[in-house]
Amino acid sequence: MSQITDMEKLEKRLTTYKEKYGEENKLTQFSYNQSAEQIIYRNEALRTGNRKLYADYVTSHPDLDPEKELKTFDSLAPKVLKLDRASFISWAIDKGIELVESDIYIFDEDAILKGIRLEEVEAESFEVESTWDELIHNVHKPEELAKDRAFFWVLDE
Repeated sequence: MSQITDMEKLEKRLTTYKEKYGEENKLTQFSYNQSAEQIIYRNEALRTGNRKLYADYVTSHPDLDPEKELKTFDSLAPKVLKLDRASFISWAIDKGIELVESDIYIFDEDAILKGIRLEEVEAESFEVESTWDELIHNVHKPEELAKDRAFFWVLDE
């Protein structure tokens, strides 16, 4: 049995997300307005260090500003870290992070997680489970998410 390649995994993810979202843009209180497809390409490029993949994507979409998108990408790339479980918990505690928001589905090991401190947003009660019906921008408590897997991609801001 052959192992699934990174490109096959990317294509499968794109198909799944396009079936759910089409070309719609998804705006949350924590994230920029981007299509699910753009989020997937950016995630893949950030995790693999394949800037060309993202550059090719943004330059092939006339509605995007490649210069702006690549400038943002270049500012994020050095901040994306792969952490083991213990390092992830320490990262969350050290940074005072109470919730994490994912770019792609939070239970996918490829999801890049952004830390959220509740004082940065309105101190409201988050029902994290209510976000899990979506494939993008899910929210979870770091200590709970840490129970489910061995490593994590984080955006260390």
